[in-house]
Order: sequence, then structure tokens, then C-alpha cells
Amino acid sequence: MKKKGVKKEGKEYKPSLSGAIKDLDNEINELQKDKSLLHRQLKDVSSSLNVDNEKENKLQGEIAKLIQKEAKLNQKRKILESKIDNVSEKLNKISKIKSEISDI
Repeated sequence: MKKKGVKKEGKEYKPSLSGAIKDLDNEINELQKDKSLLHRQLKDVSSSLNVDNEKENKLQGEIAKLIQKEAKLNQKRKILESKIDNVSEKLNKISKIKSEISDI
């Protein structure tokens, strides 16, 4: 008799269990959709980071080139300042000689 009782109880719970299983399946499907969406978003963010890293590297390269140009220009400026100082000294000497000649 217990077998018949179990079957009756099993039959009574079967609709509610199948409903619970359907609910769980629906939740699993929703979670899988969410997971898929998160994976896509992660992929987008990852590729965005790669693009940003590439831009950063490119800009760092450009900055390095500009620093080199700046160093060359500073070196040229020092050379020109030195030449200007030499020319100024020569002009002062010439002025001095002119003044000595005019005194004679």
C-alpha cells in the first residue's frame, strides 16, 4: 500500500515540481543571457583598453620625438648665444680700436 501512496504523492507533487523546474530553467536562461551580455561588455572594454594603450604608446613616441627636437634646439640656441657673445666681443674690440684711433 505504501507504493500506491507514494505514487499518489508523486503524482500530486509532479505538477508543482515541473513548475519549479520551469522556473529554474527560466532563471538559468536569464543568467546565461546576463553572462553573455557581460562577456560582450568585457570584450568591448578590453578592446577599448587596447585602443587606448595604442594611443598612449603613439603619444609617448611623439613626446619622445618632441623632447629630442627640444634638446637639439636648446643646443643650437647655446651655440648661437656663444656666437653672439663672440661677435659682441669683437664689436667691443673694434669700438675700442676706433676710439683709440680717433684719440690719435
